[in-house]
Amino acid sequence: MEGLVTEEVDDAVAWRLAGSLVTHKMLGELSYEGPFDPVPTEDEIPGAYRGWRLSLPDEVSYDFKARRGAFDSWAVAAGTATRRAGSAPPVPAEDPRTLVVDARATLGLSEPRLADVLAELTATVTNEATRLKTAPTAEKLSTMDYNLADGHLAGSPGLVLNKVRVGFSAADRALYAPESGSDILLHWFAVPREHARFFSAGELTEDQLVQDELDAEQRAEFTVKVAEFGDPADYLWLPVHPWEADEIVGTLYAGELATGVLVDLGPSRDHYRPHQTVRTLANVSRPDRRDVKTTVSLHNTPVHRGLADLHLAGPTVTAWLKRISDGDPLLSEEYRFELLGEVAGVSVRHPLFGSLEDLPYRFHEGLGALWQEPLVARLAEGEQAISFAALPYRDLDGDTVIGELVRRSGWSAEQWCARVFDLLLTPLLHWLLRYGVGFRPHGHNLVLIVDTAGRPLRVAIKEFSQGVDLLDEELDCYAALDGEVRAEMLRLPAPLLAQSLFSPVFSGQLRFWAELLDDDLGLPRTRFWALVRQVVTRFREEHPELADSFDACRLFAPRVERVTPNRELLAGEGFDKIERDDELDVRWGDAPNPLYSPDPAGAW
Repeated sequence: MEGLVTEEVDDAVAWRLAGSLVTHKMLGELSYEGPFDPVPTEDEIPGAYRGWRLSLPDEVSYDFKARRGAFDSWAVAAGTATRRAGSAPPVPAEDPRTLVVDARATLGLSEPRLADVLAELTATVTNEATRLKTAPTAEKLSTMDYNLADGHLAGSPGLVLNKVRVGFSAADRALYAPESGSDILLHWFAVPREHARFFSAGELTEDQLVQDELDAEQRAEFTVKVAEFGDPADYLWLPVHPWEADEIVGTLYAGELATGVLVDLGPSRDHYRPHQTVRTLANVSRPDRRDVKTTVSLHNTPVHRGLADLHLAGPTVTAWLKRISDGDPLLSEEYRFELLGEVAGVSVRHPLFGSLEDLPYRFHEGLGALWQEPLVARLAEGEQAISFAALPYRDLDGDTVIGELVRRSGWSAEQWCARVFDLLLTPLLHWLLRYGVGFRPHGHNLVLIVDTAGRPLRVAIKEFSQGVDLLDEELDCYAALDGEVRAEMLRLPAPLLAQSLFSPVFSGQLRFWAELLDDDLGLPRTRFWALVRQVVTRFREEHPELADSFDACRLFAPRVERVTPNRELLAGEGFDKIERDDELDVRWGDAPNPLYSPDPAGAW
């Protein structure tokens, strides 16, 4: 247990800690998104936390300390929330399920959906409790191997139901959840080519991919097994998550397994670790081998996690973006903005279900795999990769990874943040405004690369191709992208494409950083957002030829649309749709844009 805050956090303590964290998050995020409408119980002191009360039906109320932040958000002080029912004395608010039951009418939850939400909340708290039982110190996490650190992260800071994983049993969690710290062996199958397709970009062939990912001895063993059923050249091979192999392949493909249409090759020898997405796995036996994104048919924020054909267009999208990047000195030389994309994939169409177009999309996405470039291949001697999702990590002593990196760097918090904002925002603005490309970057697909002193060097983005959106007009650079792939990509008007920055970056990450850095490192929120504005303003000044694109994206609009993912998650739609829609894009009202001007009250 070296590097942990305590020798042991028992089950009861971990459950209460996790429940309290999720309850406070829920109070803040549902107040931000609108369903909750707290009123102040104390006079406002600029920059300070003050008392608020949320009144709910049946004489139930919640009191907590909070302050308002950028985008009219709420930062709720940890451990301050209490619940009062009628004339009973207040008690600590430590169970978000109780809050949901109290607020079910306010949230508009039907009885069936209330039951589902309670189950999803229970799963989320359970997974958080597991994480907290082995929580490393911020210092330890700040130097931990990227692929191992991911199992210690809390998930999206804005999503309440962020670890639901409907379909995992308790035994499954112990085997396959990132928080378990367990290694995974992938299970390989062979599929006749008439039911499968191989995708790749560049010169990577099926044979080369298999040679890269499997040792010669295992390739020979698998070939012998396939030969029992037919000519090995007539089959495609793919790795399958062991849960998917049991839950989906073993049931929906039972007939195909029995008749030899699908050939069970057995497990590979390499050990993998799951990232927060559960289905993306990094090879820890051979880190130079590629990451694998597998199908894991869970219902998880907010959809079934299969692999659609659009996912499998990833290698084509990746290759197109890399050709642009390689020819652009700002991206490839000045900022070295890394694109860790998909290089190959296999899609399997069920012999029966695959022909029934009116079935829910999940029946068409149960078997497939994507190979992604490994992060280790991009790291030089003395460089370390840290997930952006790890930066606001707070340990049980209250220390944060950001705070540890700033301390180690010898820089001021302002100097460190200014460098990160430049490395992150300048390339993303360049992609958006010059090439009409929006990445939807978020905490788990952005990677900060630092030196041994914790000083930022550059930024990488991974698992991006499925989230790449384009303008709803034709730019010259689009002509080099395969027409069939381009036709399937989401096309958006400029203001909505700019949401690829506002929703996942400015609102989805930086508003949380601003509160943390003010509280922990004394960097005023006004100065934090001034640094952000400086990067965006400088980009506009240094690229006058992109002024029209800049203005079309309305980056300096006084107000911006508020994206409200928790409203969509609470509604619970998506799992049984015919067409996949895995974007959390419900919008409710708007909010002041912190890029427009400073807040007179000092919140940004």
